[in-house]
Amino acid sequence: MSNRYNDSDEYSNRNKHIKNTDNESTQYISPNSDNEDTAEIRRVTSSYQNPQNRQYSNGYNGQQNPQNRQYPNGYNGQQNPQNRQYPNGYSGQQNPQNRQYSPNRQQYYNSGQQGNYQRSRSSSDAGYNGNPQRGRNQNGQRYGNAAAPNSNPQQRRRQPEPPKRKKRHPIRKLFFRIFMILLVILLIIFGVYSCTAISLIKKLNYSESGSRSHTAGALSESYVTSILLIGTDGRTTDDSGRSDTMMLLSVNSSSHTITLTSFLRDSYVSIPGYGEDKLNHAYAYGGADLLMDTIEQNFGVRIDDYVMVNFTSFAAIIDSVGGIDIEISDSEAEEINTILMAEVNELMGDDVDSDLLDSGGSVHLNGKQALSYARIRYVGNADFERTERQREVITEVLSKLETLNPSYISSIAENAIPDVTTNMETMPLYLLSLKLPFCLGYDIEQVQIPADGTYWSTTTSIGGDALAFDFDANYAILEEIYED
Repeated sequence: MSNRYNDSDEYSNRNKHIKNTDNESTQYISPNSDNEDTAEIRRVTSSYQNPQNRQYSNGYNGQQNPQNRQYPNGYNGQQNPQNRQYPNGYSGQQNPQNRQYSPNRQQYYNSGQQGNYQRSRSSSDAGYNGNPQRGRNQNGQRYGNAAAPNSNPQQRRRQPEPPKRKKRHPIRKLFFRIFMILLVILLIIFGVYSCTAISLIKKLNYSESGSRSHTAGALSESYVTSILLIGTDGRTTDDSGRSDTMMLLSVNSSSHTITLTSFLRDSYVSIPGYGEDKLNHAYAYGGADLLMDTIEQNFGVRIDDYVMVNFTSFAAIIDSVGGIDIEISDSEAEEINTILMAEVNELMGDDVDSDLLDSGGSVHLNGKQALSYARIRYVGNADFERTERQREVITEVLSKLETLNPSYISSIAENAIPDVTTNMETMPLYLLSLKLPFCLGYDIEQVQIPADGTYWSTTTSIGGDALAFDFDANYAILEEIYED
């Protein structure tokens, strides 16, 4: 856009009568000066005569200033023989080689040459910086900090080229694809497993725990998960029955062991709120909560969760894993047949004489036979061997579960889970199910409490035999379960 201060024809015609007779510096006054009406090109000279005594900007009147008056910006009209320096860099001399430029008003002093006074248009440069590549070209076009159109192409700044994408090595690419395929497969397996686990958990009979009286200082560690397995002689979920089996399943993720601890049903203990009695009576008095409180108080081990099975669910679990292989004696085989005919076959709706065994030896037991085997009391050393048989059955079931056969899970879900009761909520059970595949390979140990040599026979307050025991000795045995 042209104006009256640029190189337009109007500017040239209007000022062509001005001569630069003394070849001295010529000052360009910016249009942005304090007085816009006086914004034009004027000569600044120390020898210019002003016979009409005209007034000029900055206080200069063109005379020789005999009175040596001082004018604005420090110029007094003299030749400045002392070569004084004044504001805006003008010293009053011709100074053709040592020009000073004024950054405050965007003006500069030329060397006295005629015409073509350029001004920088850059907002960052207050005045002319002497760069011939700034201002206007010969065609009157403006250009800024970049090089003029006709400048050296090598001086132009090249744009950086985008980085070239590195090609992957074929073997690395193959491994990456295999990794992604395996990752997708694992995610699918995890999703299927999670959905199956949650569906099984939802089928459990959930029973919320009531008020508990925990024992201070009872054995407990963060890396040990303990669940009390309760086996009752109830025929249905509504029939509470008596607790024939009280087994603590402890999973120690630090020592990589699973410990099955059987508590003898005839242990003579103190039942909170009921005085001294046999341990299995605690369940009859107050259910699973009272049984857990009784074990905590008398044996010093913390128990928060339980899983309870009855006759029906126990037999269904054995059948779901395809039965178990057990080495039995002839007397045990005979006792199994007795229990089958006395109650189990009738309970299951079968003929009285169905599924009877011929003899002992290495036999394959189905659900009813395994249930009868776990209930044997009158062969061997009564309840001591009975709890040993129960632990043997649970160990065989856990060994079968190591294979994670999908048919086992499906069968357990349909036949056994609906008859299983627990106080564990969905999320803790789901987290436990995620640990289960890693825990099935742990070493399985079996413990009996009271242990051999730590108990003696006693008589209960209401008559009958029971087992008194040494608390400290059995507590030391239980401590080994919680070692890391």
